[in-house]
Amino acid sequence: MSNLENEFGAESFVFETVMRVRHTEIGIGQHLTIDAMVALLAEVRARFLFSKGIKEINAEYQGFVITDVATHFISRAKAREELLFEVGVQNLTERGGDFIFKVTRMYDGSDVARAVMGFVAYDYRLNQEIPLTGALRNAVEAKEFEL
Repeated sequence: MSNLENEFGAESFVFETVMRVRHTEIGIGQHLTIDAMVALLAEVRARFLFSKGIKEINAEYQGFVITDVATHFISRAKAREELLFEVGVQNLTERGGDFIFKVTRMYDGSDVARAVMGFVAYDYRLNQEIPLTGALRNAVEAKEFEL
């Protein structure tokens, strides 16, 4: 949980997308529910990987498996609010790492949530974790921008 309390540096985020909170994602208190937030984070992760040319499972039956999700709500989001999701990758190891998320409101930039989603590289044919190499590592590895 300590990762969620720390501010992620702006340089940590390499992708962003906007989504609107749907009425079906709010609970009885008229706010975005935790399970709906996790579903939105999964959608954002899929959009991020798609932007990098990574499929959920590649031709070699390899992909990522999510091992854990930790979400820290800073303020509650209501229906029809547009949220900006920023995504990055931290703590890369030989087998996986963490997707990090920062969620803010589009209209005023106020913080809504921070999240960390742990992942490992996985071979679905062998049914086991594998080293994070090749295209999978290139897709998630942060690279400095050069002109």
